[in-house]
Amino acid sequence: MAGRRRVLAALVVSVVMAAACAGGDESEPVTLSLGFPFAADHPLRVQVLDPWAEDVWEATGHTVGVEFHPEQALSPAAETYANVVAGGQDIGWALQGYSPGRFPATAVVEMPFVFGSAAEGTVALWALYEEFEALRGEYSDVKVLGLWTTGPGDLWLVDGAASAVADIAGLTLRSPTPVQAAVIRALGAVPVTVSPPDIRAAIDAGEIDGLLTVDTALAALNLVDVIESGTECRCYVLAGFLVMNLDTWDSLSPDQQAAIDDVSLRTVSAAAAGLYDRAGITAAQENAEAGIVKVRLDDDQLEEWKQATRSVVDDWVDGNSGFDARAMYERMLELAAG
Repeated sequence: MAGRRRVLAALVVSVVMAAACAGGDESEPVTLSLGFPFAADHPLRVQVLDPWAEDVWEATGHTVGVEFHPEQALSPAAETYANVVAGGQDIGWALQGYSPGRFPATAVVEMPFVFGSAAEGTVALWALYEEFEALRGEYSDVKVLGLWTTGPGDLWLVDGAASAVADIAGLTLRSPTPVQAAVIRALGAVPVTVSPPDIRAAIDAGEIDGLLTVDTALAALNLVDVIESGTECRCYVLAGFLVMNLDTWDSLSPDQQAAIDDVSLRTVSAAAAGLYDRAGITAAQENAEAGIVKVRLDDDQLEEWKQATRSVVDDWVDGNSGFDARAMYERMLELAAG
């Protein structure tokens, strides 16, 4: 009888210890891989994600480290998100636009002539994420750590300047994502896909007449000396993500998960947006000092550009019948208006 009691006592102790471990009382040290397609010294990595990784390390009691793998070391840019889902890397950072067709609801923030800053776009993106199941559902296969937008992208030309839609008719322009390709076509120009490292060579070879991009990209891509003018059109913003594999997330203790959430989500998203906005102001000043003239569209001119690209929004709405795309777009406009 005594032997039976000892066996039962041992079983109770085992169950209690297992429950304690499952409850997160003990956090096992782990190093997570973070792959991204950009350069190792990309400002967002250095100024936002490096500090975020340090915050994660401190917040988790030095039990969760982050190891960075830049320049597509773990997966091509277009496969970063899918590789996270598949478990090929623990964390991924890239742009949703690199995976055409995978984020149709998120693409709403790329619609033209809406946001004047990354901060505005990021706040709106998070509001839409919380309000619309269709947008949240696009990330159901990962743990979201951050969502943000870049600052607004403008039109840049090698020769001449553009204020009227007719000024860019027939030009060949590099497009960053499919939504912007649609904008370029609607404006009467010809969109082409050129990878960022190859843009300078394409300009030198006369293959493109200009491009849609942000102010900061001119210096980063060595384009300052070949661009004559820009047009401040606020043609788009791009969405970015920081996401974790679900199995990796589930393998962390509750304490580790709570600590990571505390320093991620809107916190890291706001930091990313702030970086884009600060860098954009500095770059705009440097571009002007380099002699690049930037045209600022007046209300009538901007309205002409908006009317010319109305089909881009309509086509996005019509192409997404699985959710109320029109309501999502109109809600975004309300958020952008403040």
